[in-house]
This record gives sequence, structure tokens and C-alpha cells, in this order.
Amino acid sequence: MKLFKKESKIEKEEYFSFCVEGIYEHKNDELFVLGIVDGIIQKLDSLFLIGPYGYEEKVEIQEWIEVDSKQNYYALLIDQCFQEEIDQGYIFTNKNNHLASSREEVYNPYLQFLLDQVNRQHYDYLDILFEQLATRAYFLAVFDYQDFPIYQINDKKYYPIYTSQLEMNKDQKCKNKKGSVYSFDDYSRMCLNQDKLDGIIINPYHKERSIVLNKDVIQHIRTIKEKNIKTYAKAKSYLKDRKRRQKYEIDYES
Repeated sequence: MKLFKKESKIEKEEYFSFCVEGIYEHKNDELFVLGIVDGIIQKLDSLFLIGPYGYEEKVEIQEWIEVDSKQNYYALLIDQCFQEEIDQGYIFTNKNNHLASSREEVYNPYLQFLLDQVNRQHYDYLDILFEQLATRAYFLAVFDYQDFPIYQINDKKYYPIYTSQLEMNKDQKCKNKKGSVYSFDDYSRMCLNQDKLDGIIINPYHKERSIVLNKDVIQHIRTIKEKNIKTYAKAKSYLKDRKRRQKYEIDYES
């Protein structure tokens, strides 16, 4: 295994995520975190750790280790104090915010990870995906009432929305058009009020990050938000460590 030296300067900022697949105790009170990198890697001194139900923490990275660069496998050495907070299915990323400084940009690192997992038939992530859409997801789209954007599958028509500018640029119809950033809740209201639409499609030009949501599913996601908005706020203080989060989930499901 080859050790990286920490870089003092990043010439060009790019988005990437490190998806946690394994956590192991290491020497000197360190954790060895194994995972797969998605995107252009940056060996930064700190990253944002993001997990389900709004969990987010800034973490100092003590060392980067290349495990298998062809498969994008790497490892991070971090402080052992995060052992009770990190779990498989969390991500490290250099972009923690959903909205950038400009209202024309949007980042969805954890949402993109969830879409990847669901498309790989890991359906245990589906409830978390719906919760993310209901409470904290923002998307780019083109609003043009003279030329309403439509993505058609057989005889069904869907409104396309995008998790990032990169995904939106893949749509030839969106070239040279200004995108607008709104929450999933905003798009869902618009879709449900349009008779000519059958639903919403997220990232139609990305196989692993695309999902079709018909109107029944959209209404279900809206119900999740309306039913649980007070519960999410009340439970926020319980989401700092894994044991309390698991207790909340068990109590809520019962």
C-alpha cells in the first residue's frame, strides 16, 4: 500500500465522495476506514462525514492510503473517537452543503450515494432516500412554460430534475438555458398540479443516479414530510451518535 503525502494546495476544486464500506481499529487510537471514491479525489486534511437522517460532522483526516486505485479503493485514518458515530453507508465528501453560494448551483452528495445504492437493488436504503427527498433535497431544473421540458418513457411523460449542474448539462434540451434551484417539495407540488405529467424523473441521463417517481410515490413522499416534520425536529438532538439514532428508529417504527 502506498501512502500519500498531504497536499497543501488544491488547484481546482472538484466534487467527490468517499463511501464507507468498512471500519477497523488501527494503532495509536486511529480508525482505518475503507471505502470507494466516486469522482476526482482530493487528499484533503478534513472532510464532511454525512449519514442518514441529517447526520453531519466535520472530520480531520490524519492520512490517506491507496488500496487499489484501479477499483477506486482507498482508506482513511481518522481519530478513534468517531467509532460510535460512523457506520457503513455513510460518506465523506468535500461538499457538505446542498446549496452553493450561487442559487444556480446545488450539491447532493448523500442523495447521489442513495440513488446509487437503490439502483444497485440495495432497497434497505429506500426509506432513507424518501426521507432525504422529503426533508432536505434541492434540485436544478429548467422552468420554461413556452417549451416545457418533458422526458418521455413509452407513453408516460415525466418532468426531469437534476442533482447537480453536471447532470443537467447531459440533457441537450437544457443547453444554453438557465437552471433554477428548488426543493423537491416545490417540484412535487408543480408535478401533482400538472395533468399532462405522470411524475418526476431524477437524473434521466445517468444510469446509476436516476430514478422515476410516479405521482403515487410523490404523494407518499409528501405524506412522509407532513406526517413527520415535527418528529424530525424533536429527534434532531438524538442524531449525534449511532446508539441514540438506532433507539429513535426502533421507537418510531413501533
